[in-house]
Amino acid sequence: MSEKVKIFILGTYHFGNSGEHLVDINCKDVITDQKQEEIKEVIQKLVQFKPNKIAVELKQEDEKRLNEIYIEYCRNNFDEYNEIVNYDNEIVQLGFRLGKMLKHTKIYPIDHMIYLPEEVFEYAEKNCPEFYKEYMNKANEYETSTNEHIRNNTIGENLKYLNNPKRVEKEHSDFYLGLAKIGAGDNYYGADMLTEWYRRNLFIFGNLQNISEKGDRILVIYGAGHCKILRELVKGYRKFEFVDPLNYL
Repeated sequence: MSEKVKIFILGTYHFGNSGEHLVDINCKDVITDQKQEEIKEVIQKLVQFKPNKIAVELKQEDEKRLNEIYIEYCRNNFDEYNEIVNYDNEIVQLGFRLGKMLKHTKIYPIDHMIYLPEEVFEYAEKNCPEFYKEYMNKANEYETSTNEHIRNNTIGENLKYLNNPKRVEKEHSDFYLGLAKIGAGDNYYGADMLTEWYRRNLFIFGNLQNISEKGDRILVIYGAGHCKILRELVKGYRKFEFVDPLNYL
């Protein structure tokens, strides 16, 4: 029997304060001395996994340019004005930093962007007002609680929180599966949007399959909203072995 590829999916928030559709996560500046020490602590935990490849949330077609930037980073010459990734991004702060420590020669971008028809929320507001109100209340509560947690905890503690299976399941149920109800029995706007979300994650999974080779240990650094689907795909594929991030965090 062939040796399975070990896949460690690290769900994260976007360190650069990127909005996440309806939910806007605002984190403290990760370049401060305190946050840099917290990141170093996380890296020391991640290095125990001993990944031989690091995959990140960036378009696959940007691989060449990303690795030009990564090589300069390894030479202590990061270009802060590049068009691909900011210095405070988790790709640099976690992916580049760990890759340099482990002497990796490249980083693997595996993302594939698709269009998410967010006008579905305009339709829901007009045609499913009770559902829309409940959904938006949940989104606002989630945004408030998540931002509070991120403000009041270390980066390591926040990553543990985001990768907790109960939190992953709840987020997927409330903010993704719940959308299928919009337009059900008529135009299925919600199901169409959910289909596109799953399609994006299937593209990501296909790119992950494409970079994997027998015996690989791959660390995947991705937005936490992708965790549920990517975990299930990894667990369902006989050539992959899912690695629980909480065993390292």
